[in-house]
Amino acid sequence: MSAQTLRAPARQKKGAAAFTPGLPQVNLLPPEVRAARSLAVVKRWLVVALLVTVAVVALAYVSAVFVRSAAEDRLADAESRTIALRAEERKYAEVPQVRGAIDQVTAARQTATATEIRWLPYLDAVSAVLPDGVRIESFAATGPSPTGLVSQSTSPLDAPSIASFSFQGQSTTVPDTAAMLDGLASVPGLQDPWVSSIAVTEVDGTTFYTFSATVQMGPTTLAQRFAATTEES
Repeated sequence: MSAQTLRAPARQKKGAAAFTPGLPQVNLLPPEVRAARSLAVVKRWLVVALLVTVAVVALAYVSAVFVRSAAEDRLADAESRTIALRAEERKYAEVPQVRGAIDQVTAARQTATATEIRWLPYLDAVSAVLPDGVRIESFAATGPSPTGLVSQSTSPLDAPSIASFSFQGQSTTVPDTAAMLDGLASVPGLQDPWVSSIAVTEVDGTTFYTFSATVQMGPTTLAQRFAATTEES
């Protein structure tokens, strides 16, 4: 019994020692040693930061080299295309001069033909509307010049005109002036016709009636073959 009572307290002491917290430790190193260790840690981090910085700078430099190389290649291509385009431009250097000359000729032609009237079709039209037995012996036309002013009718009762067409005719019978005037007025572009005189002549025993007539030419009688169109202007 006494042996068991003596061993029991020994087990209790071992259990109590297992749950006893550790004792506080005291750092007996001098402050200089601790400062040296902290400085070494700081130096290691500075080295790491320096290496990272160098790596970043190196990557940036390599990237800049590639970008510059690509830009130089594009510049070289652009310069090559510029040289090729200038060579092509020299081939067509005379084109603007030729176009300018064409424009000048076109403008001169339009000015020269601005007052053009195609007289032969109107002469044929007048001959076609004259009464039977009447023929034209001579005619005269008065029209505007390309550089002059357009002539106007002297009569306030006449419509605006740009030219006049006069002719002398001959008939073996008394000419029907009313039918003649109606026929002349029916020709498109002709206006204000009148018969200025009628005379009787005899040739080799044959009596003829001669007359003089005049008709005005309206603005629509202009040929306008080379007039500037809306697309050209």
